[in-house]
Amino acid sequence: MASHKYLSPEETLEWLVRVVTADGLISTNEKSLIREFARAYGMNVDEIIEAASKSIVLDKPEVELIDYRAKNGLLFEKLIVSFLKDKKRYKLLSWTGDKYVDGIYDHSNLNPDIHIQHVINGMTLDYFIECKWNHYWQRDEKGYFYEMKKEQLQRYRYFQRKNKRVVLIAYAYGRTGNNPRGIYIIPLYAFRGNRIQKTVADKKYRIEQNAEVFAQYMESYFAALFAKKRKK
Repeated sequence: MASHKYLSPEETLEWLVRVVTADGLISTNEKSLIREFARAYGMNVDEIIEAASKSIVLDKPEVELIDYRAKNGLLFEKLIVSFLKDKKRYKLLSWTGDKYVDGIYDHSNLNPDIHIQHVINGMTLDYFIECKWNHYWQRDEKGYFYEMKKEQLQRYRYFQRKNKRVVLIAYAYGRTGNNPRGIYIIPLYAFRGNRIQKTVADKKYRIEQNAEVFAQYMESYFAALFAKKRKK
C-alpha cells in the first residue's frame, strides 16, 4: 500500500509562493490569495509577501518584471491592429507608441493608442481605441471587475468631448497579449465610476478574437449610437 506524505501549512505556502512567482510577478489577486492562506494559519503575512517579492529578483524569473506588462500590452495592440488588414474597410490613421526617457515623453503618448478610419455602410467614420491588457480580472467582495485609473478615464472622456470622436477601451486578460483568454471593446460610458463588472462586460462587450467579429461589433455599435442620436 502506497504511503502518502501530507504537506504542512508552511510547505504548502512555500509551493504556493513558487507557483505565483513563476511568471516573474505577483498580481493583486495572487497577493490576496497568499494573505488569505497565511492568516488562516496564523503566519506573518508581510514577511511572506516580502520573501516572495525578493524571490522574483533573486531567482531571475523567465519574464522580466518591468517588461512583462509592457510586452503583453504591445502584443495586444498588435492583435487589434491585425484586425484592420482589409484596406477597403480600414485605414490606420495613427498608432501611438509609449516611448519615454527619464520621465521625458511625447505628450501624444497620453492620447488613445490607435486612431482608425472605418467605412461602415458607405459612411467613412473615424474613432480611437485605447488598448489594455491585464493578467487577471480584479476581485473584491462585490465580484470581479476591471478598474481604470480615474485620471486616465477622465483624460479619455475629455479627449472624446474635445475631438468629437468616440474613444473605446479594448481590454484583454490572461495568457499573452496576442492570445488572451478574453477580449472586450468597452465604451467609456459603460464604466460606473472608474470600473466595470465582469458580468456586465461578458454580456455586452465581449468579442471573439476574429477580424470579422470585430468589424461586426463596430458596425453594430455605431448603428446603435446613430439611432440613439436620431431619437434625441
